[in-house]
Amino acid sequence: MSDWVSACVVGVDIGGSKISAGLVTPKGEILRTRSVATPSTPSAILAEVKQLCHELFAGFRGEIVAIGIGSAGMVDSKSGQVIHANDNLPGWTGTPLAALQIGDGLPVVAENDARALSYGEAKMGAGRDYTSLLCVTVGTGVGGGIILDGEIWRGPNYSAGEIGYLVVGWEGDKPIILDQFVSGPGIERAYQASTGAEDRIPLTEITRRAYGGELIAAQTIKDKARQLGVVLGGFVAAINPAALVIGGGVSQIGELWWNALEAAFRESVPPLLRSTPVLPAKLGVEAVLLGAAMLAWDKVTP
Repeated sequence: MSDWVSACVVGVDIGGSKISAGLVTPKGEILRTRSVATPSTPSAILAEVKQLCHELFAGFRGEIVAIGIGSAGMVDSKSGQVIHANDNLPGWTGTPLAALQIGDGLPVVAENDARALSYGEAKMGAGRDYTSLLCVTVGTGVGGGIILDGEIWRGPNYSAGEIGYLVVGWEGDKPIILDQFVSGPGIERAYQASTGAEDRIPLTEITRRAYGGELIAAQTIKDKARQLGVVLGGFVAAINPAALVIGGGVSQIGELWWNALEAAFRESVPPLLRSTPVLPAKLGVEAVLLGAAMLAWDKVTP
């Protein structure tokens, strides 16, 4: 694809293990991308973001008009500041993303990564035909975003859609939250408990064993998918979105996981909602980058 486009934005995805950036056209086409392992300090992360942007600028013949950033952690989208982050990015809380000086004072917009993913899926992915969505990401954790009337619903504290915090059980007085229960690590822990293995087995290996015919591996995956399906049924009943979109690494397990999840979801929602579409996310690993880019386009072409 030729790089000749009159104007582009840069979309950036800041994750716990990798930072990706890409030049994105108004139609959502990615002209080129760059990525790097995520450094261990906020200042180094910001330096890498600037470096990736300058690498993308080099040789581009059109105009760069804005930068969009999707970042791990809760982000105040008005100020562009990270207002809460966990230990996946130590010291990240308080980072002023929108204050980054890139290029010739380009406008910078920032959003939580799950919300950016949701927006990308709503604008050009699995949810583009629906005005309201619940988007869920299931990977090393569980996150989500809510789209209402085509826009991100953030809530007054910018945490709307964080379904990973839903309590699904108790260990004595300690609550078990969805994030710990059905994520990739949650599946690994359940498999370890079922087999009595001394060490946790990676999800990729559990998946290989399941499709290879191992009953415990297959049952563990199906159990966790069913549990997630029931919880999502309750959440969908509460907010009644037009569609449910699911992405993230765990969703890549395949039909073993998907079939169990969707069956449990259909059984658990009220009858009027059983026809709610359950859709796999379409944008893959570039969903956050693309969603952030679309938010950047909104900034300069409201």
